[in-house]
Amino acid sequence: MFLRMVNDHLSTRPHPHEPTDTVDQARTTVVAPRGLTAFLVIAFAFSWTAWWAGTHLLAGANPMLVVIAGGFGPMVAAVVVTAATSGWSGVGALFRRYSLPRRGGIAPYAIAVLVVLAIAASGAISLHLRGATVDETLLNAALATVPVQFLLIAVAGGGNEELGWRGFALPRLQGALPPLAANVVLGAIWAVWHAPLFSMAGTAQSQVYFPAYALLCVGLTVVLGHVFNASRGGVLAVVLAHTAVNVVSGLKATLMGDPAGVTEVALVSLVAVVLVTATRGRLGLGRSGGTGR
Repeated sequence: MFLRMVNDHLSTRPHPHEPTDTVDQARTTVVAPRGLTAFLVIAFAFSWTAWWAGTHLLAGANPMLVVIAGGFGPMVAAVVVTAATSGWSGVGALFRRYSLPRRGGIAPYAIAVLVVLAIAASGAISLHLRGATVDETLLNAALATVPVQFLLIAVAGGGNEELGWRGFALPRLQGALPPLAANVVLGAIWAVWHAPLFSMAGTAQSQVYFPAYALLCVGLTVVLGHVFNASRGGVLAVVLAHTAVNVVSGLKATLMGDPAGVTEVALVSLVAVVLVTATRGRLGLGRSGGTGR
């Protein structure tokens, strides 16, 4: 069954962006959607099994360890499917997506800053509308933990997902769909992947309405997709962007008790719409496609 899913596209006609010997697979942003079905099955199975087991085996306990374990599903799926379809050389190329040289300069990071500022602004607007202030002692204590939080989230709290979502899935979706459609589909998949966490007490998702969270995921995915394309297939900038988003969102929730709400969804969506409009829906992907040549 697994091998059949992995090879579900092998017998189809050649894809216009089919890799050749001249292609650097660590820099592709568009590839044939080979193995995408297997990737999704493995990612969901790994994550949902970990989260389901955690819910039943650790009832009443802090769920963070199982949340972290399940978060590695996309990375595990990307490695397994890449090894099956492209061998260990393909796995090496997958991990070379973390490399820094020739990854679009400052542009990917500038795009990331826009969405981080949008989330921070949503917190400021919420404070203003409520006529509230931030507890300075609580603020200083929260800020003191930011460096450690940033490192932990980058490694195991969201940043670790990016090798799977952007490093593996997005190039394949962009090989089958226009860039905007590919990112919207990936955003919907990303939202549904989080679904078990909404019924797990103690998670951030358990405090948020799923429709709002789904819209937020789609908006963030559009922004992160642009970061990925602007990085010429690199995932390091996306990891940093995803991490910064989680850190700022966490600070906002801690200081204001305000999880993702209407204002945050609206501002993140606004950033996504601006990027879509500015790039005419290409989101940093050239007309010829990012084949890594």
